[in-house]
Amino acid sequence: APASCNGALGSLSCDNPTDGTCYTASYAVQPDDSVTFTVSARTPNNTWVGLGVSDDQRMPNSDVVLGAVDGTNSFIHDRFANSQSEPPIDPSQDIRGASAERVDGVTTITFNRPRNSGDSNDISLDECRFFLFAYGGLANFTAVPPIAEYH
Repeated sequence: APASCNGALGSLSCDNPTDGTCYTASYAVQPDDSVTFTVSARTPNNTWVGLGVSDDQRMPNSDVVLGAVDGTNSFIHDRFANSQSEPPIDPSQDIRGASAERVDGVTTITFNRPRNSGDSNDISLDECRFFLFAYGGLANFTAVPPIAEYH
């Protein structure tokens, strides 16, 4: 994400508390050449929110971060989508400073990642990319590792 791309990625109206399409995402380039993302979505309990980075606006071959929180448990994973299905967890977890919270029906995940991690499963943010917004699949916290079911 070059500095010229800095800002809000997308926003759907969150003025109506019962609006089921509420989703916001933003990012900021940090002085250490990393990028901090914040993603929020109004979701049913035990569902995930995610953000994908893509070269072509499609899910396959996209770098994905998924997160969920159920009030007690939470997870946030760096993943790579090989196809249009639940993306497997990336063996190299290149996100840091990750947090998840759920307040008044809105799940928010925040995480930081390098603009260019050197991981072949991470899409470089050295240039503007397409961002994919997803939410709503069930999160299974009892599975090891936790499962983020396809939405």
